[in-house]
Amino acid sequence: MGNNIAAPFIPAQYTGEETATSAIRKAEDESAARRFFQEAMERLVDVNHWANWCGTLLSAFQLVNAADKPIDGFAETGMYIRIDIPGPGTNAGKGFDWVKIEQKEHVILNTHQEVFFIRARPSEHPVQKHSGIAHFLRKEASSSFVITRDHNTVTASVYGRNEVPNTKVADIADKIRNAIIGSSSAMSVSKIQWKALVEGILS
Repeated sequence: MGNNIAAPFIPAQYTGEETATSAIRKAEDESAARRFFQEAMERLVDVNHWANWCGTLLSAFQLVNAADKPIDGFAETGMYIRIDIPGPGTNAGKGFDWVKIEQKEHVILNTHQEVFFIRARPSEHPVQKHSGIAHFLRKEASSSFVITRDHNTVTASVYGRNEVPNTKVADIADKIRNAIIGSSSAMSVSKIQWKALVEGILS
Protein backbone atom coordinates (compact mmCIF):
# COMPACT_ATOMS: atom_id res chain seq x y z
CA MET A 1 0.00 0.00 0.00
CA GLY A 2 3.03 2.23 -0.20
CA ASN A 3 2.72 5.37 1.91
CA ASN A 4 -0.95 4.79 2.64
CA ILE A 5 -1.43 5.95 6.23
CA ALA A 6 -4.30 3.48 6.62
CA ALA A 7 -2.00 0.48 6.07
CA PRO A 8 -1.34 -0.30 9.78
CA PHE A 9 -5.08 -0.59 10.40
CA ILE A 10 -5.86 -3.05 7.59
CA PRO A 11 -5.68 -6.80 8.36
CA ALA A 12 -2.86 -8.76 6.72
CA GLN A 13 -3.68 -10.64 3.53
CA TYR A 14 -2.89 -14.36 3.77
CA THR A 15 -5.51 -16.28 1.79
CA GLY A 16 -8.01 -15.85 -1.01
CA GLU A 17 -8.69 -12.56 -2.77
CA GLU A 18 -7.96 -8.99 -1.71
CA THR A 19 -9.59 -5.83 -3.01
CA ALA A 20 -9.11 -2.10 -2.58
CA THR A 21 -11.52 0.58 -3.76
CA SER A 22 -10.87 4.28 -3.14
CA ALA A 23 -11.96 7.81 -3.94
CA ILE A 24 -9.88 10.94 -3.29
CA ARG A 25 -10.73 14.58 -2.80
CA LYS A 26 -8.37 17.50 -2.23
CA ALA A 27 -9.51 20.46 -0.16
CA GLU A 28 -8.31 24.04 -0.54
CA ASP A 29 -6.48 23.93 2.78
CA GLU A 30 -6.17 21.78 5.91
CA SER A 31 -8.96 23.58 7.72
CA ALA A 32 -11.37 22.70 4.93
CA ALA A 33 -9.97 19.16 4.82
CA ARG A 34 -10.69 18.69 8.54
CA ARG A 35 -14.30 19.73 8.04
CA PHE A 36 -14.63 17.47 5.03
CA PHE A 37 -13.07 14.57 6.96
CA GLN A 38 -15.62 15.04 9.76
CA GLU A 39 -18.49 15.04 7.28
CA ALA A 40 -17.17 11.88 5.61
CA MET A 41 -16.96 10.12 9.00
CA GLU A 42 -20.56 11.04 9.77
CA ARG A 43 -21.70 9.62 6.45
CA LEU A 44 -19.74 6.41 6.90
CA VAL A 45 -21.20 5.57 10.33
CA ASP A 46 -24.73 6.20 9.03
CA VAL A 47 -24.89 2.70 7.56
CA ASN A 48 -28.69 2.63 7.29
CA HIS A 49 -28.59 5.57 4.89
CA TRP A 50 -25.61 4.76 2.70
CA ALA A 51 -27.94 4.88 -0.32
CA ASN A 52 -28.52 8.59 0.40
CA TRP A 53 -24.91 9.35 -0.45
CA CYS A 54 -24.44 7.19 -3.52
CA GLY A 55 -27.83 6.43 -5.01
CA THR A 56 -29.32 2.96 -5.13
CA LEU A 57 -26.82 0.32 -4.05
CA LEU A 58 -26.87 -3.26 -5.25
CA SER A 59 -27.45 -4.32 -1.64
CA ALA A 60 -29.39 -2.83 1.28
CA PHE A 61 -27.75 -2.38 4.69
CA GLN A 62 -29.35 -2.21 8.16
CA LEU A 63 -27.73 -1.94 11.58
CA VAL A 64 -29.07 -4.59 13.96
CA ASN A 65 -28.42 -5.41 17.63
CA ALA A 66 -27.67 -8.78 19.24
CA ALA A 67 -31.40 -9.45 19.67
CA ASP A 68 -31.99 -9.09 15.91
CA LYS A 69 -33.70 -5.72 16.38
CA PRO A 70 -33.05 -2.91 13.85
CA ILE A 71 -31.07 0.03 15.22
CA ASP A 72 -31.98 3.56 14.19
CA GLY A 73 -28.60 5.11 14.85
CA PHE A 74 -24.93 5.02 13.95
CA ALA A 75 -22.44 2.17 13.67
CA GLU A 76 -20.68 1.06 16.85
CA THR A 77 -18.40 -1.84 17.76
CA GLY A 78 -20.42 -4.98 18.47
CA MET A 79 -23.35 -4.13 16.22
CA TYR A 80 -24.38 -6.33 13.31
CA ILE A 81 -24.99 -5.21 9.75
CA ARG A 82 -27.77 -7.08 7.98
CA ILE A 83 -27.16 -7.19 4.24
CA ASP A 84 -29.89 -7.81 1.70
CA ILE A 85 -28.16 -8.95 -1.49
CA PRO A 86 -30.24 -9.26 -4.68
CA GLY A 87 -31.21 -12.86 -5.32
CA PRO A 88 -31.57 -15.79 -2.92
CA GLY A 89 -30.48 -15.13 0.67
CA THR A 90 -28.83 -17.52 3.09
CA ASN A 91 -30.82 -20.05 5.07
CA ALA A 92 -28.29 -19.66 7.89
CA GLY A 93 -29.03 -15.92 7.99
CA LYS A 94 -32.81 -16.15 7.55
CA GLY A 95 -32.59 -14.68 4.07
CA PHE A 96 -29.75 -12.22 4.69
CA ASP A 97 -25.96 -12.01 4.85
CA TRP A 98 -24.51 -10.81 8.15
CA VAL A 99 -21.34 -9.11 9.34
CA LYS A 100 -20.37 -7.93 12.81
CA ILE A 101 -18.51 -4.70 13.50
CA GLU A 102 -15.39 -5.73 15.37
CA GLN A 103 -13.72 -2.33 15.59
CA LYS A 104 -14.49 1.34 15.07
CA GLU A 105 -11.72 3.81 15.75
CA HIS A 106 -10.57 7.37 15.08
CA VAL A 107 -6.79 7.67 15.21
CA ILE A 108 -5.08 11.07 15.12
CA LEU A 109 -1.53 10.37 13.94
CA ASN A 110 -0.36 14.00 14.12
CA THR A 111 -1.69 17.47 13.32
CA HIS A 112 -1.68 16.69 9.60
CA GLN A 113 -2.84 13.07 9.44
CA GLU A 114 -5.77 11.11 10.86
CA VAL A 115 -7.54 7.84 10.16
CA PHE A 116 -11.09 6.69 10.87
CA PHE A 117 -12.15 3.14 10.18
CA ILE A 118 -14.88 0.57 10.69
CA ARG A 119 -13.87 -3.07 10.33
CA ALA A 120 -16.45 -5.83 9.93
CA ARG A 121 -16.28 -9.60 9.48
CA PRO A 122 -18.75 -12.27 8.35
CA SER A 123 -20.77 -13.52 11.30
CA GLU A 124 -23.56 -15.81 12.39
CA HIS A 125 -27.15 -14.61 12.53
CA PRO A 126 -27.45 -12.73 15.87
CA VAL A 127 -29.93 -15.21 17.36
CA GLN A 128 -29.39 -18.25 15.15
CA LYS A 129 -25.71 -18.82 15.79
CA HIS A 130 -25.95 -22.61 15.59
CA SER A 131 -26.38 -22.36 11.81
CA GLY A 132 -22.84 -21.03 11.38
CA ILE A 133 -21.49 -18.09 9.39
CA ALA A 134 -24.33 -16.44 7.48
CA HIS A 135 -22.36 -14.77 4.70
CA PHE A 136 -21.08 -15.69 1.27
CA LEU A 137 -17.48 -15.29 2.51
CA ARG A 138 -15.73 -17.25 5.25
CA LYS A 139 -15.14 -15.79 8.71
CA GLU A 140 -11.48 -15.04 7.92
CA ALA A 141 -12.57 -12.31 5.49
CA SER A 142 -12.76 -8.68 6.55
CA SER A 143 -14.09 -5.43 5.14
CA SER A 144 -12.41 -2.24 6.33
CA PHE A 145 -14.21 1.03 5.59
CA VAL A 146 -11.64 3.79 5.96
CA ILE A 147 -11.50 7.58 5.84
CA THR A 148 -8.07 9.23 5.93
CA ARG A 149 -6.86 12.81 5.97
CA ASP A 150 -3.30 13.47 4.88
CA HIS A 151 -2.78 17.23 5.06
CA ASN A 152 -5.44 18.60 2.66
CA THR A 153 -6.24 15.26 0.95
CA VAL A 154 -9.19 13.17 2.14
CA THR A 155 -9.56 9.58 0.94
CA ALA A 156 -12.42 7.12 1.39
CA SER A 157 -11.61 3.43 0.86
CA VAL A 158 -12.97 -0.07 1.27
CA TYR A 159 -10.39 -2.83 1.74
CA GLY A 160 -11.41 -6.46 1.40
CA ARG A 161 -9.00 -9.04 2.78
CA ASN A 162 -8.84 -12.85 2.79
CA GLU A 163 -11.96 -13.23 0.70
CA VAL A 164 -12.75 -16.93 0.29
CA PRO A 165 -16.24 -18.23 -0.63
CA ASN A 166 -18.01 -19.74 2.37
CA THR A 167 -18.64 -23.22 0.98
CA LYS A 168 -17.84 -25.22 4.13
CA VAL A 169 -21.45 -25.16 5.28
CA ALA A 170 -23.93 -27.95 5.95
CA ASP A 171 -26.83 -26.43 4.00
CA ILE A 172 -26.51 -27.46 0.34
CA ALA A 173 -28.46 -24.46 -0.96
CA ASP A 174 -26.21 -22.08 0.99
CA LYS A 175 -23.11 -23.90 -0.26
CA ILE A 176 -24.09 -23.41 -3.92
CA ARG A 177 -25.31 -19.87 -3.38
CA ASN A 178 -22.13 -18.80 -1.52
CA ALA A 179 -19.89 -20.35 -4.19
CA ILE A 180 -21.62 -18.32 -6.89
CA ILE A 181 -21.77 -14.99 -5.04
CA GLY A 182 -18.26 -15.41 -3.64
CA SER A 183 -16.70 -16.10 -7.04
CA SER A 184 -14.20 -13.64 -8.53
CA SER A 185 -16.63 -12.51 -11.23
CA ALA A 186 -19.38 -11.80 -8.70
CA MET A 187 -16.95 -10.01 -6.40
CA SER A 188 -16.19 -7.57 -9.22
CA VAL A 189 -19.84 -6.50 -9.01
CA SER A 190 -19.37 -5.92 -5.28
CA LYS A 191 -16.42 -3.66 -6.07
CA ILE A 192 -18.69 -1.51 -8.25
CA GLN A 193 -20.94 -1.08 -5.23
CA TRP A 194 -18.04 -0.04 -2.99
CA LYS A 195 -16.84 2.41 -5.64
CA ALA A 196 -20.26 4.07 -5.58
CA LEU A 197 -20.13 4.20 -1.79
CA VAL A 198 -16.69 5.81 -1.44
CA GLU A 199 -17.41 8.34 -4.16
CA GLY A 200 -20.74 9.15 -2.55
CA ILE A 201 -19.19 9.64 0.88
CA LEU A 202 -16.84 12.22 -0.62
CA SER A 203 -19.43 13.89 -2.85
